[in-house]
Amino acid sequence: MSFLLVALVLTGTLVITIPTFKRVKIVRNDMSCLSIIIPARNEERNLTFLLQSLQLRNADFEVIVVDDNSTDNTERVAKAFGVKVVHPGALPAGWLGKSWACWNGAREAKGSVLLFLDADITVEKDGIEKVFFYYQQQGGVLSVHPYHLVKRPYEMFSALFHYVTFASIGAFHPFKNWKSPSVGFGQCLLCSAASYFQSGGHEGIKKEVVENMALVEKMNNQGEFITCMSGQGALSMRMYPNGMKSLIRGWSKSFASGAGKTEAIYLFLVSLWLTSMINYVLFLPTLWNQHAGLAISSYVCYVSLLFNSLRKIGSFTFFSLCLFPIHMLFFLGLFVWSFIQTAVRKQVKWKERSISIEEEKKKKVIK
Repeated sequence: MSFLLVALVLTGTLVITIPTFKRVKIVRNDMSCLSIIIPARNEERNLTFLLQSLQLRNADFEVIVVDDNSTDNTERVAKAFGVKVVHPGALPAGWLGKSWACWNGAREAKGSVLLFLDADITVEKDGIEKVFFYYQQQGGVLSVHPYHLVKRPYEMFSALFHYVTFASIGAFHPFKNWKSPSVGFGQCLLCSAASYFQSGGHEGIKKEVVENMALVEKMNNQGEFITCMSGQGALSMRMYPNGMKSLIRGWSKSFASGAGKTEAIYLFLVSLWLTSMINYVLFLPTLWNQHAGLAISSYVCYVSLLFNSLRKIGSFTFFSLCLFPIHMLFFLGLFVWSFIQTAVRKQVKWKERSISIEEEKKKKVIK
């Protein structure tokens, strides 16, 4: 029964203090020093929504779309909004696509502050102003996870992946002020151009599958303070809207690989949480037969704690989290599949590109 207490304590502490932009003041500052860099590969539909939401008509910041060898109308959409379009050229050996696009965008940027923004993000009203103002107050590196807008039932299966991602970063527990997190999110990253290039930028982590964790880790190693937040109130996204297959591919791309970038203490705590939760789910029928009251109260407690955290990460419903044993089974199945892809088959596929993990490891050893 000890696993029940362990699961309860960890569920209530690993992800509990998530800052958002809901209460951040709107301050109209001069943002001419800001360059927004958007890597885009076959993103004509998402890019339309993003550029519309940026309200470019009155914007004083620079926007650069890096057309990463798209085969759709990504370039045409970007030019229709009057933003700068960069063509990075063919993907060189030793580079992964997103890092190549971000690096070329950063090299073209004129601003002293760089904001890397994924194409599937939507900026809420005054969202850029909130993010930029918060960054000016904090300094260092600001890493934001956009609020996940869940619209179809299968998208609810991202819940535990988000929870584990937030827990692994180590920025949202009660003792977070003791130590700056060494990794961050990749969908939205804000930093000074000086610190970016000093760290080597994306060129320094060009072989990394989980490029966001690697980049933030390098900047943290050079003394930059890392702030991680939920984008609720400023930035939102719709993850994997093209069906369950896209969700599986998306999480498989980075999840098992990301474990290697997680600090040992957080990897241990997350593993302990997962183990205790699995034991709880397996023991639940027995607990129901022996202590029905304890089974019900503990179940409600787990769901409430998960919901309290996940409601700041995405629009996950309380009802969907009542099915968390099913979420747990799906999570474990996909984690095993991701491990097979990255550790056994040495290859993952994303954006119509196959990424060979084994080749990238060999190149690191040779270098």
